Amino acid sequence: MKHKIIPMTNDRMFKAVLTSKEARDYLVDIISGITGLPKENLKRDMTFKNSEHPVSGISESKKISDLVVEVKDGVINLEMNETYYKKLVDRNFEYIVKLKSNLVGESYNEIKKVIQINFDNFNKYNDERIVIKFEMMDETGIKEGVSLESYHEILPNVKQKYYNEREKDELVRKLVILVEERDEELQKLIDANMELRPVGKKMVEISRDEELNGIYDREEHERRVRNSLIE
Repeated sequence: MKHKIIPMTNDRMFKAVLTSKEARDYLVDIISGITGLPKENLKRDMTFKNSEHPVSGISESKKISDLVVEVKDGVINLEMNETYYKKLVDRNFEYIVKLKSNLVGESYNEIKKVIQINFDNFNKYNDERIVIKFEMMDETGIKEGVSLESYHEILPNVKQKYYNEREKDELVRKLVILVEERDEELQKLIDANMELRPVGKKMVEISRDEELNGIYDREEHERRVRNSLIE
């Protein structure tokens, strides 16, 4: 019997799967593959943080990241960006600034690094890469030294490379499960990549939750209505 799979491009599914104990090794693998941080350090040090950012005044609206983890030398904010809109980049940069300001200690020498990993379900930059890294630097490439990094994983490129190209590197194989929404394709993927089986099983388990299914169906309907109005 086939079941509907809620893809991890849905932010609720993204957070529910990646905060589960079944997906911990997977989360370590993709963070390491994207940032270059050593897997052994991530396995040892990584802990989940409250993803709700403190507000600085009564006029400031509440900001909640999708997922925030703490490591020895800083914090990593993971954001699932299902659809693009004009202020999306500004919103995500606000999250980086919030995290950075909350890390200031007694000395500037103690300031930790903030890394943001954006999983983009669109190709805003019209680029063929699957990972695009941004840092603060001048026009000649000299880095300013501010401990901020932002990565964008271009999920349409991941899907294209996995299904249309014979060569599939490890990161592509790991990331493609984020966009799977058909039961038979998910099964093929985890059969071909056994290390993804715990993540795939968790996706199926959560997808069968009636409450989440109802929320997802309503969100999908609202998204299609919005897209129809734009067109």
